[in-house]
Amino acid sequence: MRTAGAVEEYDRHYQEWVERQGPRALDLDWRMTHLLWRHRALLRRYSPEGRRVLDFGCMDGIFTLKLQGLGGEAVGYDISPAAIAQAKRFRGPAARPVFTTVPPGPGQFDRIYCQEVLEHVVDDVGLVGELVSYLASGGSVVGTTPVGENFWDPDHKRSYDEALLKRALAPWGRVRLHRYYRSPLRNFVPVRQRGAAVFIFEVTPPSPPGAR
Repeated sequence: MRTAGAVEEYDRHYQEWVERQGPRALDLDWRMTHLLWRHRALLRRYSPEGRRVLDFGCMDGIFTLKLQGLGGEAVGYDISPAAIAQAKRFRGPAARPVFTTVPPGPGQFDRIYCQEVLEHVVDDVGLVGELVSYLASGGSVVGTTPVGENFWDPDHKRSYDEALLKRALAPWGRVRLHRYYRSPLRNFVPVRQRGAAVFIFEVTPPSPPGAR
């Protein structure tokens, strides 16, 4: 995933995204007050407060900044130097959150956020295992991925249904899945529906023997 070709590709993806979004893409205040609906939903379920947290695949760091602002000790990681450079510009002179293109070491985080990343990688099972290795004892990996072909992108390697997503997550621990719709009222109807939706997932690996 971190080959020179992949780095160049994701730099290009980021730069093309900025061009498509127009001036608002680089407007920090606008981005922070218009956080994506699925990111807001994830934060309502999984608070970063008081935790060491990693935003894996952070792009230009808007969600990482939100994690820090909500009381997390946040690190944002992405393979795109262009995106990380913009994240640092958004952060300004503050020391936190940390933004990096260097993968973290093992056992560092209480919670890892991974949003709209799994569908972009060839080996999703291997990626989840990598994320789990970054967790401290008792930690969990949480995130989102589109349901089916919602938000389809040419870079997506697959579209997920519940069974396929569980197959990627289950080798690494206890799995919880929740289907969340963009339209809030749809989430009060206990049947599957059409419309933009994501799976919100949580993976909690078993604690090693003797862990507290």
